Amino acid sequence: MSALPAPERVEGFGLYNVSVSPVYRPSSLNALRDALAACAARGEAPVFRGSGRSYGDASLNALGPVIEMTGLNAIAGFDEATGIVRAGAGLTLGALWQFSIPLGFWPPVVTGTMHVTLGGAVAMNVHGKNGWRKGTIGDHVESVSVLKSDGRVEEIARGTPAFDDVLGNWRPQGPIVEVSLRLKRVATGYLDVEAFATPNLTATLDALDRAKDGWDYVVGWMDCWAAGAGLGRSVVHVANEHALKEGEPRGLSVAEQTADVRMGPLPAPVLLLGLRLTAGGPQMRLVNLAKYVSAAAHGRKRYRQSLVAFSFLLDYLPGWNEAYRPGGFIQYQLFVPKAAAGAALEKALRLQHDAGVVSSLAVIKRHRADPSPRGYVPDGFSLALDFPVTRRNASRLVRLCRAFDALLLECGGRAYRAKDCVGSVERLAGARGGRP
Repeated sequence: MSALPAPERVEGFGLYNVSVSPVYRPSSLNALRDALAACAARGEAPVFRGSGRSYGDASLNALGPVIEMTGLNAIAGFDEATGIVRAGAGLTLGALWQFSIPLGFWPPVVTGTMHVTLGGAVAMNVHGKNGWRKGTIGDHVESVSVLKSDGRVEEIARGTPAFDDVLGNWRPQGPIVEVSLRLKRVATGYLDVEAFATPNLTATLDALDRAKDGWDYVVGWMDCWAAGAGLGRSVVHVANEHALKEGEPRGLSVAEQTADVRMGPLPAPVLLLGLRLTAGGPQMRLVNLAKYVSAAAHGRKRYRQSLVAFSFLLDYLPGWNEAYRPGGFIQYQLFVPKAAAGAALEKALRLQHDAGVVSSLAVIKRHRADPSPRGYVPDGFSLALDFPVTRRNASRLVRLCRAFDALLLECGGRAYRAKDCVGSVERLAGARGGRP
């Protein structure tokens, strides 16, 4: 039996949830088998962890060991005719796009960070800014390979009951060790982006809904501090793949993809200091106001942007979540059906003002329904809300999240386990007979 690793501090990305756990870091299938055997011999149930990018407690284990899967990250094969790549569950989306972009391919669905692992993405069935066009990542997974309790590796194809049991199963008994994913072919590495301001919630929802069929990517940043006639005002970004034109660079290299990633005129250390000074305080009201006013003043703005800059901008501000220490932050993401979206999201915004706890950063998206048995995405909208946690607001913030739980139950909505860290998924699952 392998030696028990020394306990260490393990955090969720929001830094609010922490466990002290032994952490196994296998670099091969045999090492993973040994780690599982050691856990079984001690009667311990491990939790599997990728890069730790879930905001809450999804990859923490207060009762036992954690097995970090990032060492199983090899690319086993790629079929350029079909676009299907086979890769270890510990491969990150960043490593995947760096492999695929020179070949003219891009992952079909990416999260807001490239540091998510493939195994974690499948276990959470993640979505992206193209949720209406491309759905969740599970819509593009051809098969998964799972390590069974007897040491066998079983490949499970999509369309089978066993596949449905793995997709979105964030606490599996057997870990995903390999994923077969169909990538999308791209003519260039660029997007044509348009940005414009919407004055209130009704206009924001209408703009996102009208854009969904004509644009590949549809997403909005919302100013939750706004009230009255401006409640729900936003800056909407829509984007389509850029068509290749003669004489233009194709953008199909890592260097070209990262060349236009800019966080503004200030260097990263200065930006991080500014974020640290404003992230947890009322200054964010001014930041949100300035962003909206600037977008409204410029009118509808069109520009070209690399896939990486559009998708992963915050990854180029290393350690930005550290600005929220010491309390960390919570992200709560509400998914609501289209028919209920206006009333439900208006109530979600008003609940924040009533509680005196307002989201410092909010992102709204349009989604198509996910038909998988563990699906959390309705035909409707999602609103992701970031809340700094402080001594002064912690109890009010938890009560606000409980109010969001009740709101989702009332409107037929869903919560998202990769974001939540205060128990709402368990409450919602209990009310729906176990379906998260």
